[in-house]
Amino acid sequence: MKINNNSFDLNDKLSVLIDSSDNDGLIFIPKNIQLSVEIENYFGKITINNIAISPLESEFQINKLSVESHIPNLDIKLLDRYIYKVLSDKSGLAYSPYLYFPEYDFTVFEKGRRPSSLDWAMFSSLYVFSCNVLPESIKVELSLAKYLRVSEENFKRFMKKIPQDLFRKSGHADSRGGDISLNAENLIKDFLGSDQNAFESNPFLKFYSEVDFA
Repeated sequence: MKINNNSFDLNDKLSVLIDSSDNDGLIFIPKNIQLSVEIENYFGKITINNIAISPLESEFQINKLSVESHIPNLDIKLLDRYIYKVLSDKSGLAYSPYLYFPEYDFTVFEKGRRPSSLDWAMFSSLYVFSCNVLPESIKVELSLAKYLRVSEENFKRFMKKIPQDLFRKSGHADSRGGDISLNAENLIKDFLGSDQNAFESNPFLKFYSEVDFA
C-alpha cells in the first residue's frame, strides 16, 4: 500500500494506492486494477471518503470492458480493516486511535486494584470510543484487553462490573453498544478541567450509534 504522507494527525487526509500486491486475505484486488482511496483521521477514526477504481495498464492495453470484467472478483468488504492494519504497523505510521482518547492512567485495571468512580467513568468512555473508531470486523473486547494489558476474560468481567449509574450497555453482551451517563460525563469533565472542551466536541466519547458521523 502506497501512502502520500508520513503522518496522519487529526483531520489529516491521505491518498492511498492499493493493488494486487497488497492482497493478504483481508482484501483481494485483481491484477491490472488499482484502488485510489482517500481517507481521513476523524477524531481518531479512519474514515474512507472516496474510492476510485482504475486500470494499471495504459489505455492502449486495456479498455473499459476489460476493467469491468475484473470488478466481480474485487473483494474490499474489509478494506477499512486492511487500511487500519497497515497504518497501525509500528514500522510505518504506527497509527493508534487511542492516541486521540483523553490521556488517563488505566493501570488500576492491569494491577487488579479497586477502580474509583472516575476510573469506571473513563473505562466506560474508552469502551464507547473503541466501539466508534475501530473497524466493525475488529473485536472491541480483544483490542481493549490488549490496550489495557489485561486478558479478554478479565476485560469482559470489568464490563459487567461497571456501575449502572455511570454506564448503560445496549444490545447483546458481545455486540457493540452503550452510552455513559450524565454522572460519568461530569466526573470526566471535572477531571479534564480546562481540557473538557475537547471531550465535549468529540462525538465518539459518550455513546455508540450506528449513525455514520463522518
